[in-house]
Amino acid sequence: MIVSINLLPWREINRQAIRRQFFQKVALLLVLLMALTGFGRWMMSQQLEAQEARNARLQTEIDSLNTTLRAFAKREVERDTLQRRLTLVNALQKQRNNATLLFNLLPQITPDGVVLDKVSMTSGKVNIEGRSRSNAQLATLLALLEADPAASQVQIHSIISDSSRSTFVEKRFKATFELVGYVVPNLPQENTDGR
Repeated sequence: MIVSINLLPWREINRQAIRRQFFQKVALLLVLLMALTGFGRWMMSQQLEAQEARNARLQTEIDSLNTTLRAFAKREVERDTLQRRLTLVNALQKQRNNATLLFNLLPQITPDGVVLDKVSMTSGKVNIEGRSRSNAQLATLLALLEADPAASQVQIHSIISDSSRSTFVEKRFKATFELVGYVVPNLPQENTDGR
């Protein structure tokens, strides 16, 4: 009798076991791969949120610094305006002494018998118009002007005899001189850079 022994079923069972192990390993590997992918995504989203928070803080600081810089620019414009005003006040304060110099000089140089009708000053140049009773008084006026250190470049422009006002002949004259102590103020220049 011939007995037929089939050895193939154990091979089939073994093959099915290997296939089951393979699919289990593949499934485990897929689960592990999905877990790693999820963990990687979670880590990236955490880092992205942290970076966005840092960027937001940096933007807040930048905005704060820009506000401060605008305030500094405004303060600088105000400071420049105040500096120009202060310079103008100082220049005017210095120039105020010019009239005092002239008014101190006039009584010293005007002898008796000489009347000053008009006195004007432009940039340190003084124009005087007046009258005197005689040429001697007029010569004394000019000598006092030339001798005084506060006056320079003394010039007489005209002497006119006028007898229409009174019984004696008046000498009408025009003269100019430079005031030596005249202070030319340094007025501030306007800012032309658009600020």
